[in-house]
Amino acid sequence: MQTQDIRQLAEWLAATDIDFLELSGPGIEVKLHRHSAVPSGNDPAVARSEAPPGEDVRSVDRMAVCASSPGVLLDRIPGAAAPLCVPGDAVQAGGVLAVLSIGCLLLPVRAPCDGWAGNWLVPSGSTVGYGTHLLNIDTGIDENPASVHASPEELPWTST
Repeated sequence: MQTQDIRQLAEWLAATDIDFLELSGPGIEVKLHRHSAVPSGNDPAVARSEAPPGEDVRSVDRMAVCASSPGVLLDRIPGAAAPLCVPGDAVQAGGVLAVLSIGCLLLPVRAPCDGWAGNWLVPSGSTVGYGTHLLNIDTGIDENPASVHASPEELPWTST
């Protein structure tokens, strides 16, 4: 294993919720541990985006929610009847919006801030890559913005 390989592993680890990674093989053992739980400004799961031109003149910040890992995006815990989050829902920082399925492992997709959930940009059941933009959270307003209202036909989530 080369130094650049370890550097790449450390970068990938820093962008996930994983705090410890251990790899071993013939003649090599690598242990990587993240000491800080504070997300970096480069965290793809917490990216800011601006409201599009012509948006409501009230101050509306949009916080992008992106996949922190590759996996299959699921709108609900397997076996649950209701989705975890639908467009227009009030969300709280740290709240679970969806899950990423990686084999038997389910990783939560968490809200990075308080606000209102926008429309999902990726349908449930889709395979997503690291950093895939999943939805926006509208912040800086006290009520549900009209821009997140949608009829059931417009919602990209599929029922499973």
